[in-house]
Amino acid sequence: MRFFVLIVAATIVTVGAVSAQTDTSDREVYIYRGSPLAQSGISVSSWGSGRAVESSDSTRVLSGSRSIKITTQSLYAGGRIDFAQPVTLFSNGIDPSRYILFAFYFEDQQVIDIGAQNPIYSYEIEPYTVPKASLVRFVFISDDGKSLAVEQPTNPLDPDDNWCRIAVPLVKFKAVGELRQFKLKRLLIFTDTATTLYLGEIKLVTDTTPIKVDPLPSQVVIVYDEVLFPAKATGGVCSLKYSWDYDASNGIQEETTGPVGRYTYIRGGEFTVTLTVSDVDGIKQPVTVTTTVSVND
Repeated sequence: MRFFVLIVAATIVTVGAVSAQTDTSDREVYIYRGSPLAQSGISVSSWGSGRAVESSDSTRVLSGSRSIKITTQSLYAGGRIDFAQPVTLFSNGIDPSRYILFAFYFEDQQVIDIGAQNPIYSYEIEPYTVPKASLVRFVFISDDGKSLAVEQPTNPLDPDDNWCRIAVPLVKFKAVGELRQFKLKRLLIFTDTATTLYLGEIKLVTDTTPIKVDPLPSQVVIVYDEVLFPAKATGGVCSLKYSWDYDASNGIQEETTGPVGRYTYIRGGEFTVTLTVSDVDGIKQPVTVTTTVSVND
């Protein structure tokens, strides 16, 4: 089951063209795309007890011939990436539709197979894989000393290539102040657990894709049987949050979260189930869908 779809602009600009004078507009701009670091004007090193090195392991390369292997120990120990030529993330104010999109391969993964725990739903709910790390912390440092620290949740791996995409919206940079431009000189990357990950790509993209959620089918179940509600939603590059309420009669409240809702009714009746899918960064408009569950005693 895929819970997100990547939709971006088509024009590609290489890192060498991302200078202080370049107006990237709404183009897709690669900051790093698997080229040898020496050719890309990039150097890597350690931060704290973490580490970053160039890797030529072909099984951990997304494009090009290289990736950056990062070993993290915590949200404050990981890898450091320096750019010989500062990379312009924006030069004419912050466009709320622009994102910095990272592609990571995580060594430590776990399969979520909720359907296997309930034979009734085993053919309806496909397993999916997520990194064991639940957060990635980025620190962006400009050539004039400004810095921004951002923590973003990890996402399910893309089943087509097993890489995890994590997008940082440029609107996050409003926390630094009223900036007209930001030239990235140094990037630090950490995770919330000790792990090894490979950075395959960094690029700037435009994403105005709205959140879309498939309708939820109604169900008829028996009291004390666990009910599962698999959700299917897309939202471009943004990370999505799934919030479930299983009985609208007592008010809509977040009872569980996750792409599959799980609930056991202890009394009979007809219940309205409400799913709200939102952008974790609060940029895109959330979408709410409902369905009914008839519970027989």
